[in-house]
Amino acid sequence: MIKKPIPGDTKKSMLKARSRDRRYHFVMAGGAVRGVLIQGSRMLREMQLNHNLGVLESIVLGQAYLGTALIASGLKEDGLIQFKVECGGPLKGLSVEADSHGTVRGFLMENPIPLERVPETLDTSLLFGPGFLSVTRYTGDLNKAFTGQVELRSGRLAEDLAAYYEESEQIHTVFNLSVHLETTGEVSGGAALFLQAMPGADEHVLDMVQDAILEIPSLSRTFTAEMDVHEFLDTYLADFQPDLLADKRVEFMCGCSKSRFEKFLANLSPAEQKEIVDNGPFPVITTCHNCNTSYDFSRNELESLFKLG
Repeated sequence: MIKKPIPGDTKKSMLKARSRDRRYHFVMAGGAVRGVLIQGSRMLREMQLNHNLGVLESIVLGQAYLGTALIASGLKEDGLIQFKVECGGPLKGLSVEADSHGTVRGFLMENPIPLERVPETLDTSLLFGPGFLSVTRYTGDLNKAFTGQVELRSGRLAEDLAAYYEESEQIHTVFNLSVHLETTGEVSGGAALFLQAMPGADEHVLDMVQDAILEIPSLSRTFTAEMDVHEFLDTYLADFQPDLLADKRVEFMCGCSKSRFEKFLANLSPAEQKEIVDNGPFPVITTCHNCNTSYDFSRNELESLFKLG
């Protein structure tokens, strides 16, 4: 993977910003509710730059990154979550993956989203239309997978993910997915909150917590990269006595590389390889959907790879 540089970045500021992107695990209400809080401002800014996203595209894909990272926080071992939406609206859909180690990657089916006119609001329901949301869990060696699927209810990812847990797993869950952009269109904040009732919890507990969450101003503005997580929890959820358990990094990261694309090209049929070498055009450019990194191959490289020289 090759990340596009952020204007004005230095190595020191880059490392500092990345270190602030974290996933915090906690319990509250006497253990009746488990929660995950994510600070992901740097992750979303890197996502925006690599995928060349506009305002609406940044909001939709940013919310999907945050939501998938929250779901992946429940993986107990090495594993992977794939979150997909297929829909009839102009967006067409999206695909995002996150693993138990906190890395996230993924893409929009349409970028830019084809719209006849710019919507007057940032209501994402206008982009989705009817469709389906699916969550696939891969565990261990990634050979075992379980997929749950539900119909989209609203086209607002936080609401639709909560509905997924309600329908597919019968667990009362709350999502808050927040992306903040400057007037220039640049992503400057990204934060997310996930709260879930534990088995045997009083059915009214999460309703009370949800009411408290509604009182929190824009999450991406409130829980900034510079804010201490204890300060946030003590300010907005103190009545439920949150107990911070652990934290892990979150990062926009993809495992693609030029060598992986070399293996793909090497496995093409002899006829396909000859067609590429004979007709080009050169350089041949391969692009990873998940991170939008491109890898170029010259004619000489391909002749050597295909052993046609």
